[in-house]
Parts: sequence; C-alpha cells; structure tokens
Amino acid sequence: MQTSKRERISYYLYFFGQNMFYMIIASYISLFLLNHGISEKVAASVIIAPQIWDVINDIIFGRIVDKCHLRGGKFMPWLKISWFLIPLTTVFIFCMPQELSFSAKCGWVIIGYCLWSVAYTMCDTPIFALSTAMTDKVDERNSILSIGRVTGTSGAVVATLAIESLYIGMGWKLLSISLSIVSMAMMLPILIFGKERSQVQTKSPTAKEMLRALSGNKYLIIFYIAFFLVGLTNTVQTVIPTFAQYVLGNTEKGTLLLAMAIIPAIVVAAFIPVLSKKIDKFWLYIACLAIFVFSSVIQFFMGYGSFVALSITMALRGVGLVGYNVLVYMFTPDCVEYGQYVTGVRQEGITFSIQTCVTKLSAALMSSISLLLLALFGFKAINADAVTGIVDETGAYGCWNVLTWISAIGPVFAIVILVLGYKLRDNSVSLMALCNNGEITRQECDLRISELSRKG
Repeated sequence: MQTSKRERISYYLYFFGQNMFYMIIASYISLFLLNHGISEKVAASVIIAPQIWDVINDIIFGRIVDKCHLRGGKFMPWLKISWFLIPLTTVFIFCMPQELSFSAKCGWVIIGYCLWSVAYTMCDTPIFALSTAMTDKVDERNSILSIGRVTGTSGAVVATLAIESLYIGMGWKLLSISLSIVSMAMMLPILIFGKERSQVQTKSPTAKEMLRALSGNKYLIIFYIAFFLVGLTNTVQTVIPTFAQYVLGNTEKGTLLLAMAIIPAIVVAAFIPVLSKKIDKFWLYIACLAIFVFSSVIQFFMGYGSFVALSITMALRGVGLVGYNVLVYMFTPDCVEYGQYVTGVRQEGITFSIQTCVTKLSAALMSSISLLLLALFGFKAINADAVTGIVDETGAYGCWNVLTWISAIGPVFAIVILVLGYKLRDNSVSLMALCNNGEITRQECDLRISELSRKG
C-alpha cells in the first residue's frame, strides 16, 4: 500500500467528524427554527435559499480547486481552512439570540446557513478528491473510500442519537459548541498525517477546456444520471418518521425502523473492502440496487401488520442501501482517471463537486417530491384522529405506497442505465491510472485494455 495505517485511520476519522457537522445542520436546522417561534412555512422558505446556494457553490468551488495550486497541495489547504470555518459558522447559527425580531432571526439563519454551506463545500469536495492524491492504486483507493463511508455513516448515527437526547437539556448553543469540539478532534489527524503523493502535473485548464473535458467524460455523465434517479426516489429515511407517527401511531417504532435501515448498511459496508478485491465494485453496486428493489416490493406486499416482519424487510432494504450510501462514492475517482485518459485534462475538483452537487440536489428534490407523493396518494396529516393521531385508511395506504415500492422506481431505471451504458471496470481503471501517471505508454494501455475487453 502507498498509504500508511496512521494516514488511513486519520482519513476515516475525518468522515466521522464531518458527518456530525452535517447532521446538526441538515437534519435539525428546521427544528431549531421551530423552537425559536418560526412557523413551518416560513422555516421552509428560510431554508430553501441556502440550499439553492449550496448546489451552486459546489460547482463554483470545484472549478476553483482545479484552477488553484496553493502551497501545501491541491486539497489539503482547503481542509485546513474549513477545519476552522465549519465550527465557527455552525456555532454562529445556533447562537442566534432569542430576543431578535422575527425578520432578524430569519436573516441570521439565512446568512449563517449560506456561510456554513461555503465552509462545508471547502471540505467535502477536497476530502473525496484527496483519495486520488493519496494513492493511485484502485484497490487501495476503493478500500479507503468504502471504510470512510462506514465511519461517516457511523458519525451521522452518533450525532443523531446525541442531538435527539441532549438538545432540550443542553440547549442549542452549548450543544453546537460541544459537537464542534468533538468533530474538530475527529477531523484534525488527517490535517497532520495526510499526504498528497500521487499528483499528475497538468496545466490549469481554461473554462472552455473544462467544459469540453466534462462533456467528453461520458461515464461520469452516465453514472450520475443513474445516481440522481436513485436519490430522487429514495424516500426511506424521509418517510419513515411520518409513517411511524401517522400510520403506526408510535414514534419509537420509527426510531427502530430507521435503525434497521441504517445499522445493516454499516455492518455490510465493513466487508466492502474485502468484497471489492474479489468482485468488481460495479457488480456489487448493481447487486445492492437489485436487493433494494426486490426487498422494497416484498415489503409492500407483506404489509405492516407484523412489526417483526416489517423490521426484517427494512433490514434487507438497509443492505441494499449500501450501494447508495457507500459504494457510489467509489466511482467518482474512476471517472477522474477516465476523464484524464480520454481528454488529457485532470479535474478532481469539478468532478467531485458534481458528486456533491448531485447528492445535495437529489436529496433536496426528494424531500419535496415525497410530500407531493404523499398528497397525491391521499395522505393528509390534518385528517389524523384527534385521540390516536393516526390517519384514515386511505392516508395510511398512501404513505405505505410512498415508503415501499415508489422508492424502487429510481433504482430500476438506474440498473438499466448502468448495465447498458457504464463500461468502466476496476482493471481498466487501474491501467488508465498507470498511463495517467506516465508509468506505461498510451499504446500499451490501449492494448492491455483491449485484451481485458476480449477476456471479459
């Protein structure tokens, strides 16, 4: 391996801390606003502007990363800058004075959220792109990224449980400060031990060259169209709380169902580094999507009469979510290598920013689409029984539809698109990386890739 054990552990810990920051903003900013007397409709309006800016600044920053060459490396300086800025902007948001006027509170959060978005983007694109500079070995890179996603998901789970149990007693201000300290400690080691050792020297591309290179990277386009479709209908984690409260009439069961959807994914993801050495990650990804589709349909037909059966099928869906939550991030480095191989322009920054942009955009749209689908299928929270809090039969069946088979639509289309259009495989990417680093000639690389194609 090109990376040291200490360096890899530092990389894994970074995702743990990063996702703790992400969860307190992404999942709890709405609750924070409600706690400060801001209505649901106004809160939604306050949040939408920063989310739109969040998507835009991903692309802008991706280009900045590709154009700038700072002292200390291409990616590490941004991680060091964001290490200070993320906690500062996080604490700023949650230190909003209670005595501010209504409009001042809205302005405070909008400004704080926009600043936080920029700070977070400064770390999100570079930390993923750093994997291409830490090592040019595809197997090693796959292992590093997959374990990083496991620790990242673990950080999100820990943050969720901690925030849920502490925000009332500690208050948002003290909680945000405490979480920032823990997160910064987790993110610090990579700033000390991280190394950019595999850097391909290329001149800074012009805007025209970057656009041409992106349009020429067909596998990047194909993969993220498929990924966007999967994310667009991934209603599981969004609809489970609504389903638990308004259909099951028990929010604690919602917590258990979320755990069943997340924990199996973490366990299975731990074996991805080993599996990816024996099975090409492309087929692992397809298998995960297929498992998710199959278990979603099975869950729909089994119904929710038995909570045990419901939990089991949710766990199977959790296994399928490994593809969406873990494996998907292992494909972007391959697209970087392919893009340079066919266009001559290496664009880690813009390529990884597209990953971040599509992830955020699909998540934002999915939240709105979930609400629209619930309404379309006859679900109305306002019709919930005054005593039990449970909606009528039509609403319950509508929520069940959205939670189960609806979420399988995106993966079905994704499987078809990927199987027919995405032809990059680990062996060929390894050869492209060698060629991009000047270790083998283009002619030799083409010949060996052709041999692999004939054998495959």
